[in-house]
Amino acid sequence: MFWFCRHKPSCRLSFSTVSICLRLIVLSSVLTFACLQDLKFATLQYLYSGAATTQEWDSRLLGISLELPSTYLDGSKAFTPPPSKGKAKPSGPEPGGPTPFLWEAPGSNAILFSGQKWMELHGLVTNLLDLQQRSQSLPPLFTDKLVSKKYPSWLEHALKLSRARGYWTLYPSAPTAKNLATIHGELYRAPEEYERELAKELPGSTELPVGGGTLFESLPGGGRMLPFDEMPLLLWDGTATNLWDLDDTAMVYTKEFRRAVGGCQRLAPEELAPRSSTKDLFCMKEE
Repeated sequence: MFWFCRHKPSCRLSFSTVSICLRLIVLSSVLTFACLQDLKFATLQYLYSGAATTQEWDSRLLGISLELPSTYLDGSKAFTPPPSKGKAKPSGPEPGGPTPFLWEAPGSNAILFSGQKWMELHGLVTNLLDLQQRSQSLPPLFTDKLVSKKYPSWLEHALKLSRARGYWTLYPSAPTAKNLATIHGELYRAPEEYERELAKELPGSTELPVGGGTLFESLPGGGRMLPFDEMPLLLWDGTATNLWDLDDTAMVYTKEFRRAVGGCQRLAPEELAPRSSTKDLFCMKEE
């Protein structure tokens, strides 16, 4: 089943639905979703197809975005989608053309989370809030803000999770994004936790309407959905990377997170295995 969560951007999203849903869709109030059927097809392809189960794509996939991001996470400049890697197969996208891509940076306007990854995010937030209440001073790795205040604060935690685990979010190509959702820029409201601070920053009247086509009409090769290894891969800051370098940066980040935030001195090998509770990041044993 799908569980819809339409919200005014806020840090207080409810996690109580996780135990009864397999997937959760977070939709911002600035977005109108076009067609659930297209999302169902993408979910079947990237989570339940033969290739997905054989290669364990779900272990890497944090979520499936229904929109193309307009800016980088820090809000400093407009986002430029990566070009296609070229034709790995005759039915692939044209070299340098628009393509779906994988980005370590998650989104908040319109994204489908699996229940498992949502639970893992819940575990991280719970442990971080507990640490915040118990600590007199917090390390920079905890307090440094990499995500613009134009986005809800929970996105900062989702980024931490992605960087620690080496997760990515699947984003559509520009032609596909136009067929999936409409962004109503004139309806934008600052996240409630930053509402007073950003009150003077009025939104523009930009609206990106749905193109009127279907998902299949925007895909190369008559509707072929690319496997992950044919998509460009980006680090959270937009730097192009590959799977091996992503793993290396995740390992470095996790080691530093455990030391600076989790207070870890040493862990037994069996305690280093990632757990959905994220207690492995805080040197906490499962009860």
